[in-house]
Amino acid sequence: MTLEDAEDRIAELEEALLRVRQWCDAYPVNVFIPPTKEQIAASVEALKAPGCASSDALHGSWARHILNGVRGYTEIADRGNKGSE
Repeated sequence: MTLEDAEDRIAELEEALLRVRQWCDAYPVNVFIPPTKEQIAASVEALKAPGCASSDALHGSWARHILNGVRGYTEIADRGNKGSE
């Protein structure tokens, strides 16, 4: 790997890291205020109605969405690594 290749690789990794950081900052607490314990309890209770998704299913779906977004950025970073193997 040449110095120029290494510099390009560093730039790719820095870009991927920046995208992960931006994803992490996408939902600031001053805009998306965390619910209180009472609000969470009321929401969990409401989800017990027939036809509603479970709280676990919703949390799993949201977690997958977040992790798939981060995975996309790590795959961008990992693509550049394939040429050095």
